[in-house]
Amino acid sequence: MKHKVKLIRQFAYLISAFVVVTVVVTVLVTFISQTRTYSRLCQDRIKSVGDYLCDMILDDPEDFLSYVNYYKKHYKEIRIPVDYTDYYTSRNRFYSEFEKAYPDLSFKIDIKPEEMPEDLQLIYYTFKHEYWLLIFEKARASFGLPYTYFLLPDDETHYTMYMIDGERTEDSEHPGYLYMGDSYFEDPAEHNLLWKTWHDGKRYDEVYEWNNEWGNTYSYYTPLVLDGQCIGLIVTEIDVGDVKRMIAKNTLLLVVQLVLILVFLTALLLFFINRYHIRRINKLSGQIDEFSTKRAYDTVEAIRAYPYGNDEIRDLADNTADMIKELQIHEGQIAQAAQFKSDFLANMSHEIRTPMNAVVGLSDLLSKQELDGKSREYADQIRSSANTMLVIINDILDFSKIEAGTMVITPSDYDVKKMVEAIVNIAALGLGDKPVEMKLSIAPDIPKYLYGDSARIRQVLINVISNAVKFTEKGSIKIHVDYASTGNDRIELRIRVADTGIGIMKKDYEKIFDSFSQVDSKRNRKAEGSGLGLAISQRLIRLMGGNIEVESEYGVGSTFFINVPQGVVSGKDEDSADAFAAGNAGDSFSAPDAKILVVDDNSVNLYIAKSLLELYDIRPVCVLSGSAALKAVRENDTFDMILMDHMMPGMDGVETMKMIRAEFPEYKNVPIIAFTANAVEEAKDLLLSSGMDDFISKPVKSADLKEILQKWLK
Repeated sequence: MKHKVKLIRQFAYLISAFVVVTVVVTVLVTFISQTRTYSRLCQDRIKSVGDYLCDMILDDPEDFLSYVNYYKKHYKEIRIPVDYTDYYTSRNRFYSEFEKAYPDLSFKIDIKPEEMPEDLQLIYYTFKHEYWLLIFEKARASFGLPYTYFLLPDDETHYTMYMIDGERTEDSEHPGYLYMGDSYFEDPAEHNLLWKTWHDGKRYDEVYEWNNEWGNTYSYYTPLVLDGQCIGLIVTEIDVGDVKRMIAKNTLLLVVQLVLILVFLTALLLFFINRYHIRRINKLSGQIDEFSTKRAYDTVEAIRAYPYGNDEIRDLADNTADMIKELQIHEGQIAQAAQFKSDFLANMSHEIRTPMNAVVGLSDLLSKQELDGKSREYADQIRSSANTMLVIINDILDFSKIEAGTMVITPSDYDVKKMVEAIVNIAALGLGDKPVEMKLSIAPDIPKYLYGDSARIRQVLINVISNAVKFTEKGSIKIHVDYASTGNDRIELRIRVADTGIGIMKKDYEKIFDSFSQVDSKRNRKAEGSGLGLAISQRLIRLMGGNIEVESEYGVGSTFFINVPQGVVSGKDEDSADAFAAGNAGDSFSAPDAKILVVDDNSVNLYIAKSLLELYDIRPVCVLSGSAALKAVRENDTFDMILMDHMMPGMDGVETMKMIRAEFPEYKNVPIIAFTANAVEEAKDLLLSSGMDDFISKPVKSADLKEILQKWLK
């Protein structure tokens, strides 16, 4: 019990320290923020008043200048004897006296103020003084300022003549007399901003803060410049001492409230927390961290040996120890399984694709022969089944790479319209004689060339459109391609594929993106595939920063929305690109003079490559090893191209390629093409980085081979 009380007391100390720090920080932040906010408001207020008074004076600058010049001349008289103390009385008195003196003249038109007799000038400028007293007094009262006045400093004596004071002052010894000016000494060193403003005649954004007999004061000086000359300063001031005291009082009240609330919460927290449990849980957490970071294999014994008691925490500790022990047993097996999976994927790409090369290649060759009806049907079925199997193999490889996090997005420039049109044309062949209309619409202003991974976008589109072809028996399939600009040569490519197929139930929306899954399997039993197409598509789109969504009505049809960010390629030579595409688009291609060396350790692969090349009137030299390739290079004239297998016994394709280029300088610019069944992206990157000029994967199709030949043969 004493131990528990001690622990709770220690915990209370920690909470108390936290409370103190929280209160102090909160108080400081509150006081500083409120003080700064109010100071900023005060400064903004006196600046706006100074600007307002300056604008008022500049509405009639000549009249104000004559007023100032008069008081410059008479300021030593200090007081002006008058019998009235307000603006309207002064105004009426002046105009009454003016009409008596000049009954036929107009003021300021026929006669100027300075042309009038001295006694009439005194009445006039008394009236003007009352007018400006009223203006400054109203400005002060309206904005809640204690002082607003106009200063006329003296450069030599450093005395300041108060020409206009917003706070009306009367001489107690001379009732009815108004102060027309006052003087006091201003130290330039102490009031530097005042004198800098007066001499420069510039308007500074600074606010002068100083302490006088009334308290802490902010002053703002607005120079009054007429005809390029500073004739005086408009000064606006505000006392912030009272407000700061009010802020301090409110902050103190906040402190009291915070302390009371936090003390209450602390007591409540201490009441409900048992420090003993916290210590044991922290101990167990530390042991788990020790195992997870350092793989300490004595963790199980340490957990079982620690006195956790006989309650739920003891059960938690025992279960944790059992789990760690089980993990230790299976950790080696998990690592071995992960390595086995990686090795399996690497080998499967080569081992399965090698025989598939024979099936696809021979069926491709067979389809080009003259066959009778039944034989033609058999050949087409073989080729279709082989291609289907190849798609499934590719799907499994892609899905495994995505799951392992090794899938790489490889962007490049591509023609988006041509890519989509080619996919739609190929997909339309799959409709056969079904009464389905396939429509393609592309936004006319979509950029011609985009920058992105066109191969992966093509793969996604083929998956989605192929699904629409599979599950649509009548009606239409509509593909629409559009975009939205996102700025900085970036767009969001938007593709919509809508069909009138069997549709999807809402409860199955998410399931269609699951791996190895086909919803409504009874209705879809005839549809071939791995069940990975949409799962791969969704992951690929997400890897590229986009998304894929579906809307569907069961029995009516489905619409897939594909959005993916892409770059816009500007300045590309479209004419030359179109000319190149047009030159390679024809079916008629022949290269009887081309000398090509094919290197592969599999005789069936050599036969298929030889047969495919003969379609283009090429008679290749075929060898079964790297050493035989070196011999063929020595004994023959320079080849125009070498198709080089990668994984060969003895000397592999990369070693052979390097020896050929090292031993025979004339092969420095001869294209050597990687011709391999290892189709994973890492293998392609490895081969290209090692010096291979291009890459073609097995099983090879005549169209892919034709593209390579057209690209590299001169």
